[in-house]
Formats: sequence, structure tokens, C-alpha cells
Amino acid sequence: MKRHLLLVLMALSLLSAACTYNLTQLLPRSAPVSYPEPVGDAARGDTIFHQGVNGSPPCSSCHLTAAGAYGFALGPNLADVRGRAATRVAGLDAAAYIRQSVLDPHAYIAPGFRDIMYPEFAAYFDEQDIADLIAYLMSL
Repeated sequence: MKRHLLLVLMALSLLSAACTYNLTQLLPRSAPVSYPEPVGDAARGDTIFHQGVNGSPPCSSCHLTAAGAYGFALGPNLADVRGRAATRVAGLDAAAYIRQSVLDPHAYIAPGFRDIMYPEFAAYFDEQDIADLIAYLMSL
């Protein structure tokens, strides 16, 4: 009986020690998987800008794109947005700034404008839509 109890206690202590061992040390580490960024199609981005996609409102509802254009616009004129976007936020190049402006429009508000940009574009745009829109805006 004592021998049986001793064997059970030894088995439990071995099991307890095994359970505390970090199994991640036994498993091989795999390299992180990276996926290539989608290449933007400026022509499709033009369509997204002027017509919307997946039921989103078109960007042209609030933004003009012709240099020197004057008219009803709630948001900044985006003619030459590439030049201005490159210097808006430290650490963001023009494409990254445009991406942030679309997906998180409240992160930075352009001087002279109010924080009223439609906040739900991330729900309508997939990665390809965003790449296409950025390609179009970078072509202005």
C-alpha cells in the first residue's frame, strides 16, 4: 500500500513538473509571414473617389481635386495632396498619411478644417480599395 502511494506521488510530481515546462521552447519557431502590399490602380482609385465602393459615400462629396478649384467643399482640396501629405505628420510619408486619413480620419485634422470626415470608410474598403485610392490621390 505504501509502495503504491509512493508511486502515485512520484507520478504526480513528475506530471506537475512536466506541466510547468514551457512547451514553446520545444516547438520550432516559424518565421513571421508577410504578405506583399497590394499595388494600387489609379484608374480604379479615381472611380472609388468619385463614385464610392461597396456602398460607401464618394470622397468627391466633400473634396475637390482640381488645382485652384473653387466650389462647395467640406474638406481640403486634394490637388497636389502628395506634396502636402508628405509633411503633415512626422514619421509618415505621403502614402501612409493618406492611408491614415482614410482609415482614422480623426488622427490628424488639416488646418482650417473641422473634424467632420466620414469615419466609417474602413468598414467599406478592403486593402486593394485603399491601395487604389492612394494611387489615385498620389497621381493628382
